[in-house]
Amino acid sequence: MKRSAQQFILVATVLVLANSGFYFVTAYSQMRESDDAASMMQTMLFATAAIAYLPLGIWMIKNRFHTRAPYVIASIISVALIGLYVLSRTVSLPVVGIQGDVGAVDILCKITQGAIVVVSLLLLRGWNKTKIEAK
Repeated sequence: MKRSAQQFILVATVLVLANSGFYFVTAYSQMRESDDAASMMQTMLFATAAIAYLPLGIWMIKNRFHTRAPYVIASIISVALIGLYVLSRTVSLPVVGIQGDVGAVDILCKITQGAIVVVSLLLLRGWNKTKIEAK
């Protein structure tokens, strides 16, 4: 396997695991902040995202380059969460309404999610070349 592919795998894995950590911290702080229905829904969303990213990162570590699945799934989850974030800031969603707060952790999560998408797409683009060279 090419060294650049290994580095992209490492970067993708670190980004996914970091994003899991960011979402765990956000879920915890959201849970401590308030206990109304909207806050509970947000806490569940953040905890679900954290729980989804954690095994995905572990799968990336164990998988290496045997299958494309973890990179595709990471991209889909990241794009969906970025879209939901934008939607929550522009449209009044049921239960939570329009969110007006933009914090440093929010921005950091969106940057890492964007990086997950870019790195995963770069890995997937070079997939066939790397698989041929690995044989």
